[in-house]
Amino acid sequence: MGPSRSLRSSTVALTAALLFMVSIVNPYVYHAAQILFAVIFTVGILIVDAFGCATLIALIGGLLHSFTSIIGPLVLPSWLVRGTVADVLLKALRVYGSHPHPTLKVAVAMTASSLITGIFHYVVIVKGLGLIPEPPFPLLLAIFAVASSSTFAGSLIAVKVVNRLGRTLRWYT
Repeated sequence: MGPSRSLRSSTVALTAALLFMVSIVNPYVYHAAQILFAVIFTVGILIVDAFGCATLIALIGGLLHSFTSIIGPLVLPSWLVRGTVADVLLKALRVYGSHPHPTLKVAVAMTASSLITGIFHYVVIVKGLGLIPEPPFPLLLAIFAVASSSTFAGSLIAVKVVNRLGRTLRWYT
């Protein structure tokens, strides 16, 4: 049967709002808050458990972030890349609708989504448009390493939490 419409809607809204708050802090701590972003995003996606939910969460979070970002609405494409890639990979790996959710598949999909988004953001926003100053190469590598490892770890944690919730709370399944 799955979660109700109201649970799905409120989860999408709450997840997007929390991601917006994390995204404000993340650049100032060299993406060390990425693990928190990954946990929140993954939990939201897995609770809603429907194709398109990652893109919707990212769209709402990106719209909120565009009001505070130094590049304004040009931050939105990066958010949409993250949500769309996550949706496509989670669908391709048959995560949506599976219970319990496959831990490694989710972690790989979310990490790939994060990496592709980072590369897109760097190539388009930093290099292509020159809207953000380019960090030194060692710092850039560190940012990608922290973001990737944090996303992988955060996704693993999130899957464990959601799978545990699915077994103990019937309102979710």
